[in-house]
Amino acid sequence: MWKKFFSEATKKVFLVGFILSIVGVAEAKELPEIVWNKDVYTMTISSDYANADKKRGYQLLNTGTPEEQRQNREKIAQAIADKLAEQSAKLPFKLKTMLDVNDISERNFENELGESPIALVPIIVTDYSIEKEYVINNQHRYKYIIVSSIDIAFCSEDEDGALTILSNIPLHFYESIPLSNSIGDMNKREQAELARIYTDFTVDMIKKHLDFTKAKKAVNGLSDKKFVGETYRVENVSYSSKIAQEVLGMNKLIQRIAGNVFTSDFAALTGNVVYPMILADDNSSWTTDAVQGFYVAKMNTSHSGEKIVRMPTEVDHKIYLDVSGAGNKEIQTKYTSDINGYKMYRLWMESKIDGKTIEITNDVKEEFLKGNSMANRIIKDEQEIYGGLMIGAAVKSALAQAGKKVK
Repeated sequence: MWKKFFSEATKKVFLVGFILSIVGVAEAKELPEIVWNKDVYTMTISSDYANADKKRGYQLLNTGTPEEQRQNREKIAQAIADKLAEQSAKLPFKLKTMLDVNDISERNFENELGESPIALVPIIVTDYSIEKEYVINNQHRYKYIIVSSIDIAFCSEDEDGALTILSNIPLHFYESIPLSNSIGDMNKREQAELARIYTDFTVDMIKKHLDFTKAKKAVNGLSDKKFVGETYRVENVSYSSKIAQEVLGMNKLIQRIAGNVFTSDFAALTGNVVYPMILADDNSSWTTDAVQGFYVAKMNTSHSGEKIVRMPTEVDHKIYLDVSGAGNKEIQTKYTSDINGYKMYRLWMESKIDGKTIEITNDVKEEFLKGNSMANRIIKDEQEIYGGLMIGAAVKSALAQAGKKVK
């Protein structure tokens, strides 16, 4: 009897195990296959765009000698390759092939794979540095904000060779240079040096924040080369506050940074697919194909030549950010004197998704000079102060909309 029981039990266990193994194989087969050829994509800014030369001058990856440009791009590509290798056992997709950069021109994806694959496309959205000049003790000193925004996109290749973004993982961050407020470090920097700093910062950003293992929502449905189910996009970053309009209204870069930071943080906190932001009246590199319902951009690649990249104009969930208030008041501290004083600055930001509006505040204490004294330290102007508060408010707004506690 016991022998019979164990025999039947063993059969059941074997049968269950066999079924589970079949299911496991089926699930494994359903994982989307992704191909990447170590290309890094940067926006092509055509001469017919408004302020085209100025915009090209911002692009740090197009700065320096051709060899310097190649090295910077390859450092970024290698950082992504290292992440793929590091997380290979837990990837929610199959990395079908990774071509050596020296072989790319001699390989043909479609011939080798038998069909047009899903491509991993790292799009450099922003590779800018924003310069801020100070006069301290009659000497010119400089600070820079390095802005690095990358969308790790998953794209289908269409019959005409264009790539269509199906989903993406946004990585949008910024850093101040120098990291400290040491006056001795606040030197003028050439674009080629800033490009190296940008590249090192971007590589570090990828090492710390790129996590393919958490991209299950981003790859869901890619096996069938379809758009993912639920998509989001920041549709607008506005100023209903009159003070914000006066101080920040002409600075599109601050709007772009705030929107991009929200995009990255909200995607990381929720796992949702958040498409690249297209600001209204921004004259960006994206144009609209109203007939097809796509935003379209030309992009330069590291190895594959110029490519057309597209993404849908419509998303399931539209995100709106608005600076609803801003102001300051003088406060007394033990450091106040006849020479200087202190103000408390505050900024209010509303974020709206599907009718859910959340307002948060962000504030900071800053020093100001009362007269024409000789400054021996950094004194920020209001654009820099409110711009920093706005970016910080975008971080808090992403936390709030993701249902996280905001400090």
